[in-house]
Amino acid sequence: TSPTVPPQHSYAKLVPEAVGDQKALQEGEGDLSISADRLTEKKSQNDFALWKASKPGEPSWDSPWGKGRPGWHIECSAMAGSILGESMDIHGGGFDLRFPHHDNELAQSEAYFENDHWVRYFLHTGHLTIAGCKMSKSLKNFITIKEALAKNSARQLRLAFLMHSWKDTLDYSSNTMESAIQYEKFMNEFFLNVKDILRAPTDLTGRFEKWEAAEVELNNR
Repeated sequence: TSPTVPPQHSYAKLVPEAVGDQKALQEGEGDLSISADRLTEKKSQNDFALWKASKPGEPSWDSPWGKGRPGWHIECSAMAGSILGESMDIHGGGFDLRFPHHDNELAQSEAYFENDHWVRYFLHTGHLTIAGCKMSKSLKNFITIKEALAKNSARQLRLAFLMHSWKDTLDYSSNTMESAIQYEKFMNEFFLNVKDILRAPTDLTGRFEKWEAAEVELNNR
């Protein structure tokens, strides 16, 4: 029997250049980040939390380290691993989740399952922006589907989405929607022309010529 090849573990497979990016790591923890005075408890500043101590009034579970709750990254690994097991073919998500979230998922899941292929392929979708800016309540540029439908039809919105690749940024703006409106007009005119041609009387006399012997033989095969 051939010897077993040990798994090739490495951190930040998706975005290796982000290793040590403290700002990205802190943003990756989101609202669950620990306070600055407790960062010294980490052995390395690049470590991310697997288990977090719960604050008063927050949900908590008993553990060898006291009452707490799972970190954000381990939640996703636990849910996916419990259903799909030690490996999955495709993992989806937004482009901004590559690092640290998906890289952290890979690190902890491959350590747990003792392999280096927890995910075969990642599909990261592009962002939806509003007039060139990320949609955010703080910027007051948040638009709901209901508000968008008050300005344009559902078909026009669908065309705007279809005119962009799933992996590219889609900018919701007046220019984007105007392009969708013009494309809708083009498609409407195209199908009107098709209907007009189909309804028009057609004289097929003389359209077909008698087959030659070779064509008859080919047709009979």
